[in-house]
Amino acid sequence: MFWVILMKIRDLVLSALFIALVYISTAYLRIPSPDITGAGQVHTGTAVVFVISVAFGPKMGAISSLGMVLFNLTWGLVPWAPINLISRPILAFIFGGIAHFGGARGEKMHLNILAAIAGGLWLVPAMYVGQVLVFGVPWVVPAAFIPNNSLQIVLSLILGLPMIKIIQRYNLNHLGQSQ
Repeated sequence: MFWVILMKIRDLVLSALFIALVYISTAYLRIPSPDITGAGQVHTGTAVVFVISVAFGPKMGAISSLGMVLFNLTWGLVPWAPINLISRPILAFIFGGIAHFGGARGEKMHLNILAAIAGGLWLVPAMYVGQVLVFGVPWVVPAAFIPNNSLQIVLSLILGLPMIKIIQRYNLNHLGQSQ
């Protein structure tokens, strides 16, 4: 019983930490868009969600993606919150689900790369459709954001793969668990 409570506390603490990391990386490690709304910015939040999803599993990745929603709500980008509330947790499940396929636990490089590619194949259209539905713009308008959303996936690979290796090398994805 005591270990169950401790594990739940551990998960709660890690969830809060990961949400904060995604928030910070989205808010402060970004290239602002020339668009006055700040929409379509290139940020490292997606890379952090990728790392968490691969190293700690899809559930923890999905929870961490709420950091982007929190960013939207606190930086005056409220209309983007519902788009990210739907698209980003699904993205994390894609990342983590593929990376953990067949018991791989995020340790197979080819599955991690496939996870990022599949995530991109989800994220780009999801953001596109989300913009049309939320903002009511013509279908052609969101096309301008496709390069930025695609670049976030490329950054996820470039920044994320080395970070995943470090986490795995030092066994950090089992932090706090009894061995």
